[in-house]
Order: sequence, then C-alpha cells, then structure tokens
Amino acid sequence: MTEPYWNAKHGAYIKCPVPNCNHIGIVITKAHCRLVHRMTCEEVRKKYGFPKNVSKLNRKQIEKMKERGSRI
Repeated sequence: MTEPYWNAKHGAYIKCPVPNCNHIGIVITKAHCRLVHRMTCEEVRKKYGFPKNVSKLNRKQIEKMKERGSRI
C-alpha cells in the first residue's frame, strides 16, 4: 500500500511537483493528485518527482506568490 499523502517536515510547506500547479501546504493528498491531475500519487512521482520543499518562505510570501502566479 502506498502512502495516503506526502507531508512536509514540522514547520515547513511543500509544493505539488506538477508544473503550473500552485498547491502549497503541509500535505499533498492522494485526493489532490486524483481530482486535480487525474493521476495517482505514484504516477505524479514518476512523472514529476517528489514535492518541493518551500520551508524558507512564510505563509504570507507563499500566498503573495500564488496570487501573482509565480512558480516556486
């Protein structure tokens, strides 16, 4: 059985590895991969790799980047 989600380390955030997906949070779930990308987490991992760590940014900076549509 695969993990039901990817999670960030304590106090950190991760970004979905799929290009142009601005999903950032402390977890990325199987439901996110399935509903948004129509792929399993395993398919996402094989095609795009693991989520990227964005722990150096605080939540306000992340939200501002998402509003501008910037790639993190």
